[in-house]
Amino acid sequence: MAKQLGRNRLKVERKQVAIERRRVVWGMLAFLGNVASNWDASVSARMAKLFAEETTRREDAEGVANDAAPVDWFREEWNFDADSFELPTAALQAIDESLAALAKRVNSDGSLGYDSELFGRDPGVAGLCGVVFLAAGSAPGRGRFGDELKRIVGYILSRSFDVKKKANDAFDSKARNYLKENGLTEDDVDGLIVNFDEKGGKPMYGHGFATLFLAAALGTSELPEVRERTRAAVELIVRAQNADGGWRYEPRRVPIADLSVTVCQLSALRAAKDAGIFVPDATIEKAVAYVKRCQNADGGFRYMTLGGPSGIARTAAAILALQSGGADESEAVAAAFRYLEKAAPLAESVGEKRLSYKELDRKPKSANAAEDEIPRLPTTRIEYYFYGEFYAAWAYWRGARDAASKERWARWARRAYPNLLSRRGDDGLWRSNVSTDAETAFVLCALLTPFERAPFFLR
Repeated sequence: MAKQLGRNRLKVERKQVAIERRRVVWGMLAFLGNVASNWDASVSARMAKLFAEETTRREDAEGVANDAAPVDWFREEWNFDADSFELPTAALQAIDESLAALAKRVNSDGSLGYDSELFGRDPGVAGLCGVVFLAAGSAPGRGRFGDELKRIVGYILSRSFDVKKKANDAFDSKARNYLKENGLTEDDVDGLIVNFDEKGGKPMYGHGFATLFLAAALGTSELPEVRERTRAAVELIVRAQNADGGWRYEPRRVPIADLSVTVCQLSALRAAKDAGIFVPDATIEKAVAYVKRCQNADGGFRYMTLGGPSGIARTAAAILALQSGGADESEAVAAAFRYLEKAAPLAESVGEKRLSYKELDRKPKSANAAEDEIPRLPTTRIEYYFYGEFYAAWAYWRGARDAASKERWARWARRAYPNLLSRRGDDGLWRSNVSTDAETAFVLCALLTPFERAPFFLR
Protein backbone atom coordinates (compact mmCIF):
# COMPACT_ATOMS: atom_id res chain seq x y z
CA MET A 1 0.00 0.00 0.00
CA ALA A 2 2.83 2.38 0.91
CA LYS A 3 4.51 1.67 -2.43
CA GLN A 4 1.26 2.38 -4.28
CA LEU A 5 0.79 5.69 -2.43
CA GLY A 6 4.38 6.61 -3.26
CA ARG A 7 3.80 5.92 -6.93
CA ASN A 8 0.57 7.96 -6.93
CA ARG A 9 2.32 10.87 -5.22
CA LEU A 10 5.11 10.71 -7.81
CA LYS A 11 2.55 10.87 -10.63
CA VAL A 12 0.90 13.93 -9.05
CA GLU A 13 4.26 15.66 -8.66
CA ARG A 14 5.15 14.97 -12.28
CA LYS A 15 1.80 16.37 -13.41
CA GLN A 16 2.35 19.50 -11.34
CA VAL A 17 5.80 19.97 -12.86
CA ALA A 18 4.32 19.62 -16.35
CA ILE A 19 1.63 22.24 -15.56
CA GLU A 20 4.25 24.60 -14.16
CA ARG A 21 6.33 24.19 -17.33
CA ARG A 22 3.37 25.19 -19.45
CA ARG A 23 2.73 28.25 -17.26
CA VAL A 24 6.32 29.36 -17.72
CA VAL A 25 6.07 28.93 -21.48
CA TRP A 26 2.81 30.89 -21.65
CA GLY A 27 4.27 33.66 -19.44
CA MET A 28 7.31 34.01 -21.69
CA LEU A 29 5.08 34.17 -24.74
CA ALA A 30 2.91 36.87 -23.16
CA PHE A 31 5.98 38.89 -22.27
CA LEU A 32 7.42 38.58 -25.76
CA GLY A 33 4.03 39.48 -27.25
CA ASN A 34 3.91 42.74 -25.24
CA VAL A 35 7.46 43.72 -26.10
CA ALA A 36 7.25 42.83 -29.78
CA SER A 37 4.20 44.99 -30.45
CA ASN A 38 4.88 44.97 -34.16
CA TRP A 39 4.04 41.26 -34.33
CA ASP A 40 0.77 40.18 -35.83
CA ALA A 41 -1.59 38.77 -33.18
CA SER A 42 -2.25 35.68 -35.27
CA VAL A 43 1.49 35.00 -35.50
CA SER A 44 1.80 35.19 -31.70
CA ALA A 45 -1.09 32.78 -31.32
CA ARG A 46 0.44 30.28 -33.70
CA MET A 47 3.83 30.51 -31.96
CA ALA A 48 2.17 29.95 -28.60
CA LYS A 49 0.45 26.85 -29.92
CA LEU A 50 3.72 25.50 -31.34
CA PHE A 51 5.53 26.05 -28.03
CA ALA A 52 2.78 24.27 -26.11
CA GLU A 53 2.75 21.33 -28.54
CA GLU A 54 6.54 21.03 -28.40
CA THR A 55 6.48 21.01 -24.57
CA THR A 56 3.86 18.25 -24.55
CA ARG A 57 5.80 16.26 -27.15
CA ARG A 58 9.00 16.43 -25.09
CA GLU A 59 7.20 15.36 -21.93
CA ASP A 60 5.69 12.40 -23.76
CA ALA A 61 9.10 11.47 -25.17
CA GLU A 62 10.69 11.67 -21.73
CA GLY A 63 7.97 9.39 -20.40
CA VAL A 64 8.71 6.81 -23.09
CA ALA A 65 12.44 7.00 -22.39
CA ASN A 66 11.88 6.59 -18.65
CA ASP A 67 9.74 3.54 -19.25
CA ALA A 68 12.51 2.04 -21.47
CA ALA A 69 9.99 1.13 -24.13
CA PRO A 70 11.44 -1.09 -26.89
CA VAL A 71 11.60 0.05 -30.49
CA ASP A 72 8.35 -0.73 -32.24
CA TRP A 73 9.35 -2.40 -35.50
CA PHE A 74 5.75 -2.94 -36.54
CA ARG A 75 4.86 0.70 -37.16
CA GLU A 76 4.85 -0.03 -40.88
CA GLU A 77 3.18 -2.83 -42.78
CA TRP A 78 5.15 -6.08 -43.07
CA ASN A 79 4.54 -8.78 -45.63
CA PHE A 80 5.48 -12.19 -44.25
CA ASP A 81 4.26 -14.13 -47.25
CA ALA A 82 7.14 -16.49 -48.10
CA ASP A 83 6.47 -16.09 -51.83
CA SER A 84 6.32 -12.28 -51.83
CA PHE A 85 8.31 -11.31 -48.75
CA GLU A 86 8.85 -7.59 -48.34
CA LEU A 87 10.47 -5.53 -45.61
CA PRO A 88 9.18 -2.07 -44.66
CA THR A 89 11.30 1.01 -45.29
CA ALA A 90 12.50 1.34 -41.68
CA ALA A 91 13.78 -2.24 -41.59
CA LEU A 92 15.50 -1.94 -44.97
CA GLN A 93 17.19 1.26 -43.86
CA ALA A 94 18.39 -0.33 -40.63
CA ILE A 95 19.85 -3.32 -42.49
CA ASP A 96 21.49 -1.02 -45.02
CA GLU A 97 23.12 1.02 -42.26
CA SER A 98 24.32 -2.15 -40.51
CA LEU A 99 25.87 -3.45 -43.74
CA ALA A 100 27.79 -0.19 -44.10
CA ALA A 101 28.88 -0.35 -40.44
CA LEU A 102 30.16 -3.91 -40.85
CA ALA A 103 32.01 -3.01 -44.06
CA LYS A 104 33.95 -0.32 -42.17
CA ARG A 105 35.25 -2.98 -39.79
CA VAL A 106 37.00 -4.97 -42.53
CA ASN A 107 40.75 -4.45 -42.10
CA SER A 108 43.03 -3.60 -45.00
CA ASP A 109 44.19 -7.24 -45.22
CA GLY A 110 40.61 -8.58 -45.28
CA SER A 111 40.49 -9.76 -41.68
CA LEU A 112 38.17 -8.45 -38.97
CA GLY A 113 38.98 -7.58 -35.38
CA TYR A 114 42.34 -7.29 -33.67
CA ASP A 115 44.91 -9.76 -32.38
CA SER A 116 44.09 -8.77 -28.79
CA GLU A 117 40.43 -9.82 -29.16
CA LEU A 118 38.91 -13.26 -28.75
CA PHE A 119 38.53 -14.58 -32.33
CA GLY A 120 40.24 -11.44 -33.62
CA ARG A 121 41.44 -11.95 -37.22
CA ASP A 122 39.87 -15.41 -37.29
CA PRO A 123 39.36 -16.53 -40.91
CA GLY A 124 35.99 -17.97 -39.91
CA VAL A 125 34.73 -14.55 -38.78
CA ALA A 126 35.98 -13.05 -42.05
CA GLY A 127 34.15 -15.83 -43.90
CA LEU A 128 30.89 -15.14 -42.06
CA CYS A 129 31.11 -11.44 -42.91
CA GLY A 130 31.92 -12.36 -46.50
CA VAL A 131 28.72 -14.42 -46.68
CA VAL A 132 26.83 -11.32 -45.50
CA PHE A 133 28.21 -9.20 -48.34
CA LEU A 134 27.39 -11.94 -50.85
CA ALA A 135 23.86 -12.03 -49.42
CA ALA A 136 23.68 -8.26 -49.97
CA GLY A 137 24.16 -8.83 -53.70
CA SER A 138 27.87 -8.06 -54.13
CA ALA A 139 30.70 -10.21 -55.51
CA PRO A 140 34.49 -10.04 -55.10
CA GLY A 141 35.58 -6.92 -56.99
CA ARG A 142 32.02 -6.06 -58.05
CA GLY A 143 29.09 -4.29 -56.41
CA ARG A 144 28.78 -2.10 -53.34
CA PHE A 145 30.90 -4.39 -51.14
CA GLY A 146 33.09 -5.74 -53.92
CA ASP A 147 36.28 -4.30 -52.45
CA GLU A 148 35.59 -5.77 -48.99
CA LEU A 149 34.84 -9.17 -50.54
CA LYS A 150 38.01 -9.08 -52.61
CA ARG A 151 40.06 -8.39 -49.48
CA ILE A 152 38.27 -11.12 -47.50
CA VAL A 153 38.96 -13.67 -50.25
CA GLY A 154 42.62 -12.64 -50.24
CA TYR A 155 42.89 -12.96 -46.47
CA ILE A 156 41.29 -16.41 -46.33
CA LEU A 157 43.52 -17.66 -49.13
CA SER A 158 46.56 -16.35 -47.25
CA ARG A 159 45.51 -18.37 -44.19
CA SER A 160 44.99 -21.61 -46.13
CA PHE A 161 47.92 -23.91 -45.41
CA ASP A 162 49.40 -25.41 -48.56
CA VAL A 163 51.93 -28.13 -47.79
CA LYS A 164 53.45 -27.76 -51.28
CA LYS A 165 54.45 -24.14 -50.64
CA LYS A 166 57.83 -23.54 -49.06
CA ALA A 167 56.65 -20.25 -47.55
CA ASN A 168 53.13 -19.93 -46.19
CA ASP A 169 51.55 -17.17 -44.13
CA ALA A 170 49.49 -19.71 -42.20
CA PHE A 171 52.52 -21.68 -41.04
CA ASP A 172 54.86 -20.12 -38.47
CA SER A 173 56.38 -20.96 -35.09
CA LYS A 174 52.98 -20.99 -33.38
CA ALA A 175 51.70 -23.38 -36.01
CA ARG A 176 54.65 -25.68 -35.46
CA ASN A 177 53.99 -25.68 -31.72
CA TYR A 178 50.33 -26.47 -32.37
CA LEU A 179 51.24 -29.45 -34.55
CA LYS A 180 53.66 -30.76 -31.94
CA GLU A 181 51.18 -30.40 -29.07
CA ASN A 182 48.43 -32.20 -31.01
CA GLY A 183 50.56 -34.89 -32.63
CA LEU A 184 49.91 -33.62 -36.17
CA THR A 185 52.11 -33.48 -39.25
CA GLU A 186 52.16 -30.87 -42.01
CA ASP A 187 50.33 -33.30 -44.29
CA ASP A 188 47.55 -33.59 -41.69
CA VAL A 189 46.78 -29.87 -41.87
CA ASP A 190 47.11 -29.41 -45.62
CA GLY A 191 44.12 -27.26 -46.63
CA LEU A 192 43.42 -26.00 -43.10
CA ILE A 193 42.25 -22.37 -43.06
CA VAL A 194 43.50 -20.99 -39.76
CA ASN A 195 45.15 -18.12 -37.93
CA PHE A 196 47.10 -19.59 -35.04
CA ASP A 197 47.53 -16.11 -33.57
CA GLU A 198 43.83 -15.76 -32.73
CA LYS A 199 42.82 -16.51 -29.17
CA GLY A 200 39.76 -18.68 -29.86
CA GLY A 201 41.80 -21.86 -30.21
CA LYS A 202 39.12 -23.85 -32.08
CA PRO A 203 40.40 -24.05 -35.67
CA MET A 204 37.69 -26.31 -37.12
CA TYR A 205 35.01 -23.73 -36.35
CA GLY A 206 36.82 -21.07 -38.34
CA HIS A 207 37.77 -23.56 -41.03
CA GLY A 208 34.13 -24.54 -41.57
CA PHE A 209 32.81 -21.00 -41.94
CA ALA A 210 35.77 -19.96 -44.12
CA THR A 211 35.22 -22.98 -46.38
CA LEU A 212 31.51 -22.18 -46.61
CA PHE A 213 32.37 -18.66 -47.78
CA LEU A 214 34.94 -19.80 -50.37
CA ALA A 215 32.44 -22.28 -51.79
CA ALA A 216 29.69 -19.64 -51.91
CA ALA A 217 32.06 -17.19 -53.63
CA LEU A 218 33.46 -19.77 -56.03
CA GLY A 219 31.19 -18.89 -58.93
CA THR A 220 31.81 -15.17 -58.57
CA SER A 221 35.60 -15.07 -58.17
CA GLU A 222 37.99 -14.95 -61.09
CA LEU A 223 40.89 -16.40 -59.08
CA PRO A 224 41.64 -20.06 -59.96
CA GLU A 225 43.21 -20.41 -56.53
CA VAL A 226 39.76 -20.16 -54.92
CA ARG A 227 38.66 -23.49 -56.40
CA GLU A 228 41.98 -25.14 -55.56
CA ARG A 229 41.93 -24.05 -51.91
CA THR A 230 38.22 -24.84 -51.53
CA ARG A 231 38.93 -28.37 -52.73
CA ALA A 232 41.84 -28.67 -50.27
CA ALA A 233 39.66 -27.37 -47.43
CA VAL A 234 36.96 -29.94 -48.24
CA GLU A 235 39.50 -32.76 -48.36
CA LEU A 236 40.70 -31.78 -44.87
CA ILE A 237 37.11 -31.90 -43.56
CA VAL A 238 36.69 -35.38 -45.05
CA ARG A 239 39.95 -36.58 -43.48
CA ALA A 240 39.06 -35.18 -40.06
CA GLN A 241 35.68 -36.91 -39.75
CA ASN A 242 35.74 -39.34 -36.82
CA ALA A 243 34.42 -42.89 -36.64
CA ASP A 244 31.01 -41.69 -35.39
CA GLY A 245 30.64 -39.34 -38.35
CA GLY A 246 31.23 -36.05 -36.52
CA TRP A 247 33.91 -33.43 -35.95
CA ARG A 248 35.40 -31.57 -32.99
CA TYR A 249 37.68 -28.55 -32.57
CA GLU A 250 40.86 -30.13 -33.94
CA PRO A 251 41.64 -30.90 -37.61
CA ARG A 252 41.94 -34.64 -37.00
CA ARG A 253 39.87 -37.68 -36.13
CA VAL A 254 38.99 -37.43 -32.45
CA PRO A 255 37.24 -39.98 -30.21
CA ILE A 256 34.34 -37.64 -29.35
CA ALA A 257 32.67 -35.14 -31.67
CA ASP A 258 30.08 -32.42 -30.98
CA LEU A 259 26.98 -31.25 -32.80
CA SER A 260 27.97 -27.60 -33.23
CA VAL A 261 31.24 -28.21 -35.06
CA THR A 262 29.64 -31.03 -37.06
CA VAL A 263 26.87 -28.72 -38.31
CA CYS A 264 29.50 -26.19 -39.37
CA GLN A 265 31.36 -28.78 -41.45
CA LEU A 266 28.18 -30.20 -43.01
CA SER A 267 27.12 -26.69 -44.07
CA ALA A 268 30.51 -26.16 -45.71
CA LEU A 269 30.28 -29.51 -47.49
CA ARG A 270 26.79 -28.68 -48.78
CA ALA A 271 28.00 -25.33 -50.18
CA ALA A 272 31.05 -26.99 -51.75
CA LYS A 273 28.98 -29.74 -53.34
CA ASP A 274 26.58 -27.15 -54.77
CA ALA A 275 29.59 -25.36 -56.26
CA GLY A 276 30.80 -28.51 -58.04
CA ILE A 277 33.45 -29.67 -55.56
CA PHE A 278 33.50 -33.44 -55.07
CA VAL A 279 32.25 -34.58 -51.66
CA PRO A 280 32.06 -38.33 -50.92
CA ASP A 281 28.52 -39.56 -50.30
CA ALA A 282 29.77 -41.72 -47.43
CA THR A 283 31.00 -38.60 -45.59
CA ILE A 284 27.58 -36.97 -45.81
CA GLU A 285 25.73 -40.13 -44.80
CA LYS A 286 27.90 -40.70 -41.73
CA ALA A 287 27.52 -37.06 -40.69
CA VAL A 288 23.72 -37.17 -41.03
CA ALA A 289 23.63 -40.35 -38.94
CA TYR A 290 25.73 -38.66 -36.25
CA VAL A 291 23.41 -35.63 -36.11
CA LYS A 292 20.35 -37.89 -35.77
CA ARG A 293 21.96 -39.68 -32.82
CA CYS A 294 22.11 -36.33 -30.99
CA GLN A 295 18.31 -35.97 -31.01
CA ASN A 296 16.37 -36.25 -27.75
CA ALA A 297 12.90 -37.71 -27.29
CA ASP A 298 11.36 -34.20 -27.20
CA GLY A 299 12.59 -33.57 -30.77
CA GLY A 300 15.32 -31.16 -29.69
CA PHE A 301 19.05 -31.78 -29.98
CA ARG A 302 21.76 -32.15 -27.37
CA TYR A 303 25.42 -31.11 -27.70
CA MET A 304 26.87 -34.63 -27.91
CA THR A 305 25.65 -38.19 -28.39
CA LEU A 306 26.65 -38.92 -24.78
CA GLY A 307 23.52 -37.20 -23.48
CA GLY A 308 22.32 -33.83 -22.28
CA PRO A 309 19.42 -31.38 -22.55
CA SER A 310 17.92 -30.05 -25.77
CA GLY A 311 18.70 -26.51 -26.82
CA ILE A 312 16.96 -24.11 -29.18
CA ALA A 313 20.10 -22.95 -31.00
CA ARG A 314 21.44 -26.51 -31.30
CA THR A 315 18.13 -27.73 -32.68
CA ALA A 316 17.96 -25.01 -35.34
CA ALA A 317 21.53 -25.84 -36.35
CA ALA A 318 20.74 -29.57 -36.48
CA ILE A 319 17.77 -28.98 -38.79
CA LEU A 320 19.99 -27.11 -41.23
CA ALA A 321 22.59 -29.89 -41.04
CA LEU A 322 20.01 -32.55 -41.85
CA GLN A 323 18.66 -30.42 -44.70
CA SER A 324 22.23 -29.98 -45.99
CA GLY A 325 22.67 -33.75 -45.86
CA GLY A 326 19.50 -34.41 -47.87
CA ALA A 327 17.29 -35.44 -44.94
CA ASP A 328 14.80 -32.59 -45.47
CA GLU A 329 11.71 -34.76 -45.31
CA SER A 330 12.83 -37.03 -42.45
CA GLU A 331 10.85 -37.50 -39.25
CA ALA A 332 13.90 -36.18 -37.37
CA VAL A 333 13.49 -32.78 -39.07
CA ALA A 334 9.72 -32.75 -38.50
CA ALA A 335 10.18 -33.52 -34.80
CA ALA A 336 12.86 -30.85 -34.48
CA PHE A 337 10.57 -28.21 -35.99
CA ARG A 338 7.83 -29.25 -33.55
CA TYR A 339 10.30 -28.74 -30.69
CA LEU A 340 11.23 -25.26 -31.94
CA GLU A 341 7.58 -24.31 -32.40
CA LYS A 342 6.96 -25.12 -28.73
CA ALA A 343 10.23 -23.98 -27.20
CA ALA A 344 11.09 -20.69 -28.92
CA PRO A 345 7.91 -18.78 -27.94
CA LEU A 346 8.50 -19.64 -24.26
CA ALA A 347 10.82 -16.65 -24.01
CA GLU A 348 9.16 -13.77 -22.22
CA SER A 349 11.87 -11.58 -23.70
CA VAL A 350 13.71 -13.54 -26.37
CA GLY A 351 17.34 -14.10 -25.48
CA GLU A 352 16.85 -13.13 -21.85
CA LYS A 353 14.12 -14.94 -19.94
CA ARG A 354 11.59 -17.70 -20.42
CA LEU A 355 8.30 -18.34 -18.65
CA SER A 356 8.64 -19.86 -15.19
CA TYR A 357 7.26 -23.31 -14.46
CA LYS A 358 4.46 -21.71 -12.38
CA GLU A 359 3.52 -19.49 -15.31
CA LEU A 360 3.53 -22.49 -17.61
CA ASP A 361 1.32 -24.42 -15.22
CA ARG A 362 -1.25 -21.61 -15.35
CA LYS A 363 -1.59 -21.96 -19.12
CA PRO A 364 -4.93 -23.51 -20.15
CA LYS A 365 -4.73 -27.19 -20.99
CA SER A 366 -5.55 -28.26 -24.51
CA ALA A 367 -7.67 -31.21 -25.61
CA ASN A 368 -4.60 -32.78 -27.19
CA ALA A 369 -2.20 -33.99 -24.49
CA ALA A 370 0.76 -33.85 -26.89
CA GLU A 371 0.35 -30.09 -27.19
CA ASP A 372 0.91 -29.74 -23.45
CA GLU A 373 4.31 -31.43 -23.59
CA ILE A 374 6.22 -28.14 -23.40
CA PRO A 375 10.01 -28.50 -23.52
CA ARG A 376 11.71 -27.66 -20.24
CA LEU A 377 14.65 -25.47 -21.14
CA PRO A 378 17.83 -26.04 -19.10
CA THR A 379 18.42 -22.35 -18.27
CA THR A 380 16.50 -19.11 -17.97
CA ARG A 381 18.10 -17.82 -21.15
CA ILE A 382 17.84 -18.80 -24.77
CA GLU A 383 21.54 -19.49 -25.18
CA TYR A 384 23.47 -18.13 -28.17
CA TYR A 385 20.42 -16.29 -29.45
CA PHE A 386 22.01 -14.64 -32.54
CA TYR A 387 23.82 -17.85 -33.44
CA GLY A 388 20.56 -19.76 -33.12
CA GLU A 389 18.58 -17.36 -35.31
CA PHE A 390 21.36 -17.51 -37.91
CA TYR A 391 20.69 -21.22 -38.33
CA ALA A 392 16.92 -20.92 -37.76
CA ALA A 393 16.57 -18.44 -40.63
CA TRP A 394 18.14 -20.87 -43.09
CA ALA A 395 16.32 -23.89 -41.65
CA TYR A 396 12.86 -22.31 -41.70
CA TRP A 397 13.42 -20.75 -45.12
CA ARG A 398 14.70 -23.95 -46.74
CA GLY A 399 11.81 -25.86 -45.25
CA ALA A 400 9.18 -23.40 -46.57
CA ARG A 401 7.85 -25.44 -49.47
CA ASP A 402 4.11 -25.97 -49.01
CA ALA A 403 1.40 -23.81 -47.45
CA ALA A 404 1.86 -25.19 -43.92
CA SER A 405 5.67 -24.88 -43.88
CA LYS A 406 5.52 -21.40 -45.42
CA GLU A 407 3.22 -20.30 -42.62
CA ARG A 408 5.65 -21.91 -40.15
CA TRP A 409 8.41 -19.71 -41.59
CA ALA A 410 6.12 -16.67 -41.33
CA ARG A 411 5.53 -17.37 -37.61
CA TRP A 412 9.28 -17.49 -37.06
CA ALA A 413 9.81 -14.29 -39.05
CA ARG A 414 7.09 -12.37 -37.17
CA ARG A 415 8.88 -13.19 -33.94
CA ALA A 416 12.51 -13.00 -35.07
CA TYR A 417 12.66 -9.86 -37.21
CA PRO A 418 11.46 -7.34 -34.60
CA ASN A 419 13.47 -9.09 -31.85
CA LEU A 420 16.68 -8.98 -33.87
CA LEU A 421 16.20 -5.41 -35.07
CA SER A 422 15.36 -4.16 -31.57
CA ARG A 423 18.73 -5.48 -30.32
CA ARG A 424 20.68 -3.52 -32.89
CA GLY A 425 23.09 -0.99 -31.39
CA ASP A 426 23.14 2.72 -32.18
CA ASP A 427 26.25 2.08 -34.29
CA GLY A 428 24.36 -0.45 -36.43
CA LEU A 429 26.13 -3.46 -34.92
CA TRP A 430 25.02 -6.32 -32.70
CA ARG A 431 27.47 -6.27 -29.80
CA SER A 432 29.05 -9.25 -28.08
CA ASN A 433 31.90 -9.86 -25.66
CA VAL A 434 32.93 -12.80 -27.86
CA SER A 435 32.92 -11.26 -31.34
CA THR A 436 30.81 -8.29 -32.40
CA ASP A 437 31.74 -8.98 -36.03
CA ALA A 438 30.52 -12.58 -35.84
CA GLU A 439 27.32 -11.66 -33.99
CA THR A 440 26.54 -8.92 -36.52
CA ALA A 441 27.19 -11.35 -39.37
CA PHE A 442 24.88 -13.95 -37.78
CA VAL A 443 22.03 -11.45 -37.54
CA LEU A 444 22.47 -9.91 -40.99
CA CYS A 445 22.59 -13.36 -42.60
CA ALA A 446 19.33 -14.20 -40.85
CA LEU A 447 17.66 -10.97 -41.96
CA LEU A 448 18.87 -11.28 -45.57
CA THR A 449 18.07 -14.97 -46.09
CA PRO A 450 14.70 -14.54 -47.91
CA PHE A 451 16.29 -12.34 -50.57
CA GLU A 452 18.18 -15.40 -51.88
CA ARG A 453 21.10 -13.43 -53.34
CA ALA A 454 23.67 -16.17 -52.64
CA PRO A 455 23.47 -19.90 -53.57
CA PHE A 456 23.42 -21.16 -49.98
CA PHE A 457 20.25 -19.18 -49.25
CA LEU A 458 18.16 -20.82 -51.97
CA ARG A 459 15.16 -22.90 -51.00
